[in-house]
Amino acid sequence: MHILGMTISFCSLILGGTLVLRARANGVFRAFPLFYSYIVYAFFATLATYVIYWVSPQKYSHAFWIYYLINTLAEFAVLVEISDHIFKSFAVLRHLGRATTLLITACLGTLYILPTIIWSTHQSLALLGFALRASVTKAIILVVLFYLARHFGSELGRNVAGLMLGFSIYVATTVAIMSSAQAFGPALFARLVWFMEPLAYLICLLVWTISLWELATVPGLKAVSLASRGDSESVAVQLNRFNSELSKFLNK
Repeated sequence: MHILGMTISFCSLILGGTLVLRARANGVFRAFPLFYSYIVYAFFATLATYVIYWVSPQKYSHAFWIYYLINTLAEFAVLVEISDHIFKSFAVLRHLGRATTLLITACLGTLYILPTIIWSTHQSLALLGFALRASVTKAIILVVLFYLARHFGSELGRNVAGLMLGFSIYVATTVAIMSSAQAFGPALFARLVWFMEPLAYLICLLVWTISLWELATVPGLKAVSLASRGDSESVAVQLNRFNSELSKFLNK
């Protein structure tokens, strides 16, 4: 199982390196700097943890959790960057996605994530609880962002939609792994993480590579019919009109 996990991880390294090199060539790197910084970090941190595993196996567990905790914080930063792009074309709603992401992160971080560390008396259980609740929080953020984009008629575009889809796959798998570990014990986690986590990340990278292969132009609001699409679409059209008028005013 460990050999299989390492093989998948090395495939992820190759794919991640390809994604970064392609981004430098086509200009996507400048559009998503936090995301690509996260990919570069994951690339070198994965190499470092495997070197530690080969050189000093007894230190691997400690190194893995340090990498994982930093990686979790980086993923929240990437979610903030994604949320900025969702409403980028709206002058009125430009900061709605970021405000929503930061608010959910702050509230759930304080009330839902931190108690697992503060009140737990067992380090491994605290880390598992933190990982699970952080993943659930990311899943909630993604669901809310998808809802807001649909409610306000914002077209995500191939790049942003691919980023959100890849994260959704990765987060869903992580929640399943951590939930299983909490239900059946850390021993199951030790067996699952070597195979499932690298596989989920590989699939995630594949989705990101396809969706970010070229920098796609972000479409505006869809032209909709008020009579056929309901109140949310009516709101979208009104916001589009308001956005256009405000943009003209600001450009004067």
